[in-house]
Amino acid sequence: MFGYVRLFKSTITMGEYEQYQGVYCTLCKRLGKRYGMLSRFTLSYDMTFLALLEMALALEDPAFAPSRCSFNPTKRCLKATHTASIDRAADIGTILTYYKLKDTLADEGFGKRLGAVCALPFAAAARRKARKRRPETDALVAQMMARQAALEADNTGSIDRAAEPFALMLQDLAAGTAADPKQARILERFGYCLGRWVYLMDAVDDLAQDLEKGRYNPYAVARQLQPGDKAAIQEARQYAGLTLNACLAECTAAYNLLEPRRFDGMLRNILEQGMPHAQKRVISGEEKANERSL
Repeated sequence: MFGYVRLFKSTITMGEYEQYQGVYCTLCKRLGKRYGMLSRFTLSYDMTFLALLEMALALEDPAFAPSRCSFNPTKRCLKATHTASIDRAADIGTILTYYKLKDTLADEGFGKRLGAVCALPFAAAARRKARKRRPETDALVAQMMARQAALEADNTGSIDRAAEPFALMLQDLAAGTAADPKQARILERFGYCLGRWVYLMDAVDDLAQDLEKGRYNPYAVARQLQPGDKAAIQEARQYAGLTLNACLAECTAAYNLLEPRRFDGMLRNILEQGMPHAQKRVISGEEKANERSL
């Protein structure tokens, strides 16, 4: 998916990195097992984070066993032996991928549309399987996409309104990782702020390209930007940084109310270092560089 919710490898311990990689690699394996080989290419840091968060809060202790990478058998890795949380992340990611491809067909240029046309039949078949397993998630994502499309068609200049559908979707998905009602209330706020952050990060990251191609972008409308106005675009990025900082602060504040049973170091690394680092890159105007491999 977006790829902004990722680890900051420079400061993570070796043991934590190996466990994070184990969750990431197990998600890849479960995607292939549940939805076919091509589904492995939809692997994302965002869904790894969702699985990691649910595993951190679960009553059941996770277990890891030695394994090897499916694409590179010479590469050793860990695999999680309890996969319920990872399977849920795989199902959600599969549903999101289908709707993302539908969005690409509606908004992108010929090259990306051609790729989406080729991928859509496989994504649709995978989504049908995922919908049987998670009908409520499919309905939630479909509702979010419809609301998002309506706002974009209305060309809304309200950044808050534009971010609301994705934020509400993440609110529900995050609450689904809770082990009890108290956690669910905290995770609703956590997910909402995370969803706002992810949506607005993507909007800022795509700002210059959206202007060039005449696509909707909430910052372009709100600040009446023109293609090629580099100074105004960079000023908009700096302006967006204020909102993004507030979203990150609220995410961390909500997380501090949780009582994770494990993986706290990894989750804090992502929230307090990995996400701010990704934000800094986007605000500086660097192109999308969402690394796919660990």
